Amino acid sequence: MADEQEVVFNLEKIYLKDVSFEAPNTPSVFLINETPTVDVNLSTQSQPVEGMDGFVETVLTVGVSAKLDERTFFMVEVQQAGLFRIQNVPDDHMPGLLGIHCPNILFPYAREAIADLIGKGGFQPLHLNPINFEALFQASLAEQEAQARPQ
Repeated sequence: MADEQEVVFNLEKIYLKDVSFEAPNTPSVFLINETPTVDVNLSTQSQPVEGMDGFVETVLTVGVSAKLDERTFFMVEVQQAGLFRIQNVPDDHMPGLLGIHCPNILFPYAREAIADLIGKGGFQPLHLNPINFEALFQASLAEQEAQARPQ
């Protein structure tokens, strides 16, 4: 057991990588009394950092749009990133670590940035519900397995 190395999983830095906010139909949408439909899109991407052995950047992209019929109230997209030091983690554990644990850490920061941007845009701040990244990860695995099966 002395030759086993200690597993390292540390959040070294958290930062906004990219932010976009658009409210193309203001100020006229402020006069509409109907509630728009809100759509939320999520994606996660992780990659090793070149020249930094054992470091991985994970980027959680959260996009939110609010529309009523064809009128867009707002569109916001936040790329919340984290720099993680990950060392001595078995290869079979990496997908879950990057697809579940890293986004779980990043989501509250993305959620706060989105609420803040929407509020500064003149709209009621939108507080996104918690996301079950484990369920999303498992669903993604099941979908990949279904696509890999011969028809």
